[in-house]
This record gives sequence, structure tokens and C-alpha cells, in this order.
Amino acid sequence: MGAAPVGVPTGSPGQQADSLAKIREALKILTAELPKLEAGSEPYKAVYDSIGKLSKVAPPSAEVPGVQQSALRGLQQQAMQSSQMQALMRSMGGGGEMGAAAPAAA
Repeated sequence: MGAAPVGVPTGSPGQQADSLAKIREALKILTAELPKLEAGSEPYKAVYDSIGKLSKVAPPSAEVPGVQQSALRGLQQQAMQSSQMQALMRSMGGGGEMGAAAPAAA
């Protein structure tokens, strides 16, 4: 008897909808920031190209309000948790540096 073939893991339809909603939020951010970059510069070109490619995958017309709101809420929670962790690290005197070695005793 041979081993069964291993399938490629696939996300559920709900996970895919959530991911696409987050990509649409990222597109909104990129679109808002594009005018602030110098036209013709490398960052401008990269963001412009990214917007074009991502818009084909997650067009605004495919936005589902409930899913979009849920994705935005999740992104906000992630940002809040990250800022809380940074504040905790600063209060501990770590300044965000994990694993800093203690000075050697003389």
C-alpha cells in the first residue's frame, strides 16, 4: 500500500471572501497614498502597478458590505493589539527590541 497523495490546502469560501475584503481595504489605502508620491518615481510606479494588478483580483464592484465591514474591524483590532504590544514593550524598557543581550560583567 502506498501513501495517499497530499492535497494542496485550500481556504474556505469564507476565508477567501475575508482575504479579498482585506485586499480591497489595502487598495483603498494605496489609492489614497498614490497622489502623495512623486509622479514617475520608482515608489509611484510600484504602487501604481500594484493597484492595477490587485484591482483585477479584488475589484471594488465585488465588495460585499458585511464582509468588508468585518474585514475592516479585524484590521482595526490587529492594529490595536500591535500598538498595545509596542506600549507594553516600551514600558518594560525594551523599546521594542526583543532578545537584547545583557552587558557582560567585568
